[in-house]
Amino acid sequence: MKIFILILLLILFNKNVYSKNIFSTLFYNVEFTSENIEDDKIQAINKIKIKSISSILKNALTEQDYLDINQQLTDDLINTFIKNIIINDEKIINSKYISKIRVNFDKKKIINFFRLNKIPYVEYHPSNFLLIIYEINELNNNLFTKNNNYYKFFNENKENINLFKIPNLDINDRFILKEEDIIKRDLNKINKFSDKYNSIENIIVIAENQKDNTNYSIIMNSNGNILEKNLILKKNEMHLFYTNLENETLNLWKQINKIQNETLNFLYCEISYFNMIELKEIRKNLSNVSIINNLNIKKLSYKSISYEIYFYGNIEVLLKISELNKLKINYNEDKCTIKLI
Repeated sequence: MKIFILILLLILFNKNVYSKNIFSTLFYNVEFTSENIEDDKIQAINKIKIKSISSILKNALTEQDYLDINQQLTDDLINTFIKNIIINDEKIINSKYISKIRVNFDKKKIINFFRLNKIPYVEYHPSNFLLIIYEINELNNNLFTKNNNYYKFFNENKENINLFKIPNLDINDRFILKEEDIIKRDLNKINKFSDKYNSIENIIVIAENQKDNTNYSIIMNSNGNILEKNLILKKNEMHLFYTNLENETLNLWKQINKIQNETLNFLYCEISYFNMIELKEIRKNLSNVSIINNLNIKKLSYKSISYEIYFYGNIEVLLKISELNKLKINYNEDKCTIKLI
């Protein structure tokens, strides 16, 4: 009888991967003892395939879309997305196997699957959200004060809270945005406050303590678009609150910023370049912008070229994804230009 003992299968955690490239994967440390190493190595790789593609899909899709797709994830489908499998530091000592394994996926194939099935997705996560918490207690209320228990917890645990940044909690904060502005959802006041911190991604929480529970109103403000969700947790469960808040924040943000895959938008842009090397780099970066469906040359002259650009999503998403690919698109109603960053 085959003896198989799986000793260790874990992720080497890298904070930067989460925010910079949601289609990338990590190395797993694999270590086991077995009488049939090759078969059990394949089993370990298959587990890594599932965990890795699940991580990508969770990051790219809303919760509901992920649940829907997860039911379709067969081994054959997962294999169509795989670019390569990297095995480093492999050692076999008697019946003991040790290695680091990473399964890389082809981003374009995953996005083509989304597009074919009309599934909206996101290609990046914001580096951080400005977090505004209004705490309502039985005895007193706290907004931008050091008595706010949520801000206290944040400051004591900020090395473990990566998605948010908090205000300075100074007198200027209290002057710009008041408690009644939060309650009334006064977007003009909220946006003015956001401007102080140069933030277009904000999450507002109204935490109202009851006898045993806390009722949370979670308000997402992204590029002037608003979504809201309610949440109830047991009182004083701060760790659980921040864990839930991160999940809810990203899910609400995805609902606002998801890239639709059903209709094409159009943009006419001009590129001015110094030499062919620069033009080649611009064209290469444009080809990496996943939401661009087609580029048509419309005008060609000395050190200048104009394109018709057909793309999915909206112009704000196009601008952001272009920046991630080292391109700056300057756009207004009269003119659009593209250059390298």
